[in-house]
Amino acid sequence: MNSIYILSSLLLTGWTWDTFRSIEGAFEIRTPAPMEHTVQQITTDLGDIDFHTYYLPVEREDRGNFFFQVSFYESEALRIPPDSLQLLADFFDATIEQAALSVSGEVVILDEISYQDKYPGRFWRIHYNGGRSVIKTKAYLVKDRYYSVQVAVDADFSLDGDIDRFMNSFKLLGLNN
Repeated sequence: MNSIYILSSLLLTGWTWDTFRSIEGAFEIRTPAPMEHTVQQITTDLGDIDFHTYYLPVEREDRGNFFFQVSFYESEALRIPPDSLQLLADFFDATIEQAALSVSGEVVILDEISYQDKYPGRFWRIHYNGGRSVIKTKAYLVKDRYYSVQVAVDADFSLDGDIDRFMNSFKLLGLNN
């Protein structure tokens, strides 16, 4: 019975999902096609950082527009001790606020999450474009790296199972204490 359900799900989506792996980013994730990669050097209060973005835009008449993205950057300044709860909260609050401002959107869901019950993170959902579009984000602070896993989608398709498939498949590679 389960194999029939899985087969029908694949036929309905029309997408063949595969594991995309970034050695430089030290992560892997399931995607319906290979992702593109860009690097942008950004000057911040933390100094100059290389902001890596892996992305995949997908347009389907029957399912709307999806924009899958994984981003990361690293900085020694991100090595926040795990017991510095206020610093962690301030970092994530500023990150989320900037994300909402960048699309003139509103944060409608915000939850604390973690990666492997060890590394702090946040999940948030932003509505933008007059409520017609949604960005879902899972973000983690892992040692001296910040990772974000995002999907932007038309609001009508914001509960599509492929969003969770993508976001929940994120896995860091070579993670040693």
